[in-house]
Amino acid sequence: MSSTSDIPKNAAAAKAHYEDKHKERGMLGKFFGGKEHAPTNIAGFLLLLSIVAVIFLLWLSAAYPNARLSEAIVSFFTVITTTIGFIFGRQTSE
Repeated sequence: MSSTSDIPKNAAAAKAHYEDKHKERGMLGKFFGGKEHAPTNIAGFLLLLSIVAVIFLLWLSAAYPNARLSEAIVSFFTVITTTIGFIFGRQTSE
């Protein structure tokens, strides 16, 4: 984990340090964060996406009662509970 003691004191060295960290993260790192926070951020993104999918499937099943969407909804609830377990389990183990 990066701390303030890792950052050099003078401005030029601090800027070079920042650019190195920026290059290290890459394109996906800009969205998901560094290697310390990326797993939690990806799990949070998956959680949000799964909740949106469940809401959409619930709306779809209300609009079309003959559609059999219960298995898909149950599958997304499995993903949601597993992701919540990962997020909270990761925070308590650190």
